[in-house]
Amino acid sequence: MEKRRGKTITITSGKGGVGKSSIVTNMAYILGANKESTYIVDADLSLGNIDIFFGMSPKFNIKDLIEGRKTINEIIVEGPHGIKIIPATSGIAELSSLTDEQRNILLSSLQELAEYDFLLVDTPAGISSNVIYFNSISKNIFIVVTPDPASITDSYAVIKVLHNKTGRRDFNIIANMVKDEAEALSIYKNLLTVSDQFLNVYLDYMGYIPIDANVRLATKKQRLWAEHYPDTQATKALIKICNKLVS
Repeated sequence: MEKRRGKTITITSGKGGVGKSSIVTNMAYILGANKESTYIVDADLSLGNIDIFFGMSPKFNIKDLIEGRKTINEIIVEGPHGIKIIPATSGIAELSSLTDEQRNILLSSLQELAEYDFLLVDTPAGISSNVIYFNSISKNIFIVVTPDPASITDSYAVIKVLHNKTGRRDFNIIANMVKDEAEALSIYKNLLTVSDQFLNVYLDYMGYIPIDANVRLATKKQRLWAEHYPDTQATKALIKICNKLVS
């Protein structure tokens, strides 16, 4: 019997510091809490940090998998609500650009995973070969953007590169660290205007997450804000995004 495969979602960004990994980990928590079986792949292979958000120190990671010392099931660590985390390394420069052989090992290993509803892939920021690769093998691409002009410019650059390199035309936009939805929609419309003018792509507005002091507080304590502050505005906003995914 063929294994049931759910949605593979790559979450990426043009620049660092936009809260991408924070969104991935808390999205996984919300999905897991709703009985959706969820995996996270920390695809920032040389500077991984997903484990930090869960307060974990994994014994093994993707490097052990790629080098043949461990299977994918042997490196997985479990988080709250049964979330399965595939951890990356930190400070290992040679994994910042995978070879074709390493990509094949990783891809075949991911295909060995048990049934799941969601596979969330947290990529590095920017337009490295790893970013292009992970986005090319994912069904859904999410771009996280903030009001910072550099974030908006770099988000457009990522969309352009991914479109040119992979042929992908569909991209989903999440606006993070915004004052309100009006600011989020303004960012989305700016990206949409430029993309419509110069690229043959479709941008879908997935939602926004407002600036929230509880997010910063939870992150400093290496805690998930969706878990420890379930009624805060950021959590409520991310729940709306997750509800779109489930529906």
